[in-house]
Amino acid sequence: MPGGQARVSRMTQGMTISTGASTDGGSSTLAARPAAGYRRGIDLARITAAFFIVWDHAHAPGWKIGYLALALFLMLTAFLSLQSFERSEARGEGAGFWKKRAVRLLMPWIFWCAVYRLVHEVVSDDPRPLPILGDPWSLLIGPSFHLWFLPFVALALPAVSALSHWVRGRQQLALACIGLVALSLPLQWVHADGTVPEPMPQWAFSLPLFLFGILHAIAARLGAQWMTLGAAAVVSIVSMAFWPDFWAGQMLLAALVFEIAWRAPIRGSWPTVLAGYAFGVYLMHPFFMLVAYKLFGVEIDPIAGALFTFACAALATEAFHRLPYLRQVA
Repeated sequence: MPGGQARVSRMTQGMTISTGASTDGGSSTLAARPAAGYRRGIDLARITAAFFIVWDHAHAPGWKIGYLALALFLMLTAFLSLQSFERSEARGEGAGFWKKRAVRLLMPWIFWCAVYRLVHEVVSDDPRPLPILGDPWSLLIGPSFHLWFLPFVALALPAVSALSHWVRGRQQLALACIGLVALSLPLQWVHADGTVPEPMPQWAFSLPLFLFGILHAIAARLGAQWMTLGAAAVVSIVSMAFWPDFWAGQMLLAALVFEIAWRAPIRGSWPTVLAGYAFGVYLMHPFFMLVAYKLFGVEIDPIAGALFTFACAALATEAFHRLPYLRQVA
């Protein structure tokens, strides 16, 4: 059936919207003990964004919400990384921050590249072999397109320390916001143009959102969130003027959703427990979507496919978290 085959092809080769999770990681089996001032709404936002990434990739109704889910996850990843970095520095453990992030990104990258390479060899009907070293851009993607997020975060993380050390007051924050606007618009053009090799369009979309997350965390420390929200509004309004599509307004939309989640008066540890599944759901959901197609056919209802995939990926994440070595890759 041609329609279903096209949908499988999109899932296995052409996914253009995806997400990650906080580089802090976390186990779903234990309720975290957050630092003072931690907001449980942020955890709820993480697992919600993971769910809508699956929803997007299943092409369920309203699937374009995946753009917003990606934007929110990028902001959350950067926001939480900045806070974690500054806590590590305050304790005199700056090197520990980088070691933890290296393990959290490198191990999943190696493990899931191997898994999805094997999956490709077993189930793909594409006669073309996956590029290994012949295409240098493929090294920034891996055998499954959604893995682009891991090397992106690894390469973007130095911006956390750089901006943390430089932006110490409102004057520097204002200059950084101006720089964010100036950088975002050319990168939006790169994303919209689509002629550069992948994953550059995805990275061009993601970098301004990641930088916004860092600056917004600094603005929260300085009590000046209005400055970063203003920058987000400028970027989104100007982008929408040039490219009147849903993706162009994501910085402001995601910033507003973030602010709602940040201020949500949620109590209890359950959002933090659920957030522990987000990274694993993101990494595993393409595999379980293929399982859904295998079990139910490629014409499976998109809503049912999204729910089945999310549930299976969450259960697999729980299993991984209970095993000594696999917990490091989910």
